Amino acid sequence: MQLVTSEEEKRTEVDEDIYLSENRFEKPKEIFKSICSIVKNHNFSEQMNICDIGCSTGEFLYYFKTLFPKCSVTGLDISKSMLQVAKKMMPDGKFLEGNVNSEQLFSKNSFDVVTMTGTLSIFDDPRPSIVNCLSAIKKNGLVIISGIFNPNPVDVIVRYRNADSTERDLKPGWNVHSCYTIEKIIKEIEPQAKLCWHDFKMPFEIKQTSDPMRTWTVKIDNNISLINGASQICDMKILEIIL
Repeated sequence: MQLVTSEEEKRTEVDEDIYLSENRFEKPKEIFKSICSIVKNHNFSEQMNICDIGCSTGEFLYYFKTLFPKCSVTGLDISKSMLQVAKKMMPDGKFLEGNVNSEQLFSKNSFDVVTMTGTLSIFDDPRPSIVNCLSAIKKNGLVIISGIFNPNPVDVIVRYRNADSTERDLKPGWNVHSCYTIEKIIKEIEPQAKLCWHDFKMPFEIKQTSDPMRTWTVKIDNNISLINGASQICDMKILEIIL
């Protein structure tokens, strides 16, 4: 596998600070529930196999397994520390340390379902990871990519740093790729793929924490919207790709 870029390493440090200090296995994220509802609509076999790209400590796969107990789970992440937690929580799962942008990451037609949640925003170029996701899926399989996307045809590359930090390096992780660009990449790879965008809205309010880059909610036109400390309104979407 190819070497991890410095941008991914920096984002991994941020993620480890969050995921290794919290135990959220019994409190699944709302977006996890939305993704699983989409999977349910496809009536896959109870023995389906799923791969979660950027699985961190395996929280999503843990929740997925509670809904589909007979499925086989595979997780991929670049953090050895977070994968150790995932293996402890799901000893029957398969967890791989690696970079989703590596060529030939998985054999072709390996999985019924591939998910990538909140990972695409790390990458300045979304193409390599999308190529690998589509390559790994079986015929009539399902790829689900979720995160923040721009409904306007503008791609935004973001770097940030906390103003009170002694570190001067800029961190990645909040890029906003346009729906237009993502659709264009997918259609170039798989012209027959069917795409469906789902808007994701938080069903309840979240308070701001001491970490300025942890999202919280604000009311905009009486709607609950997610925002972060970079003053980004996070337009969360779930992309359903059917091959």
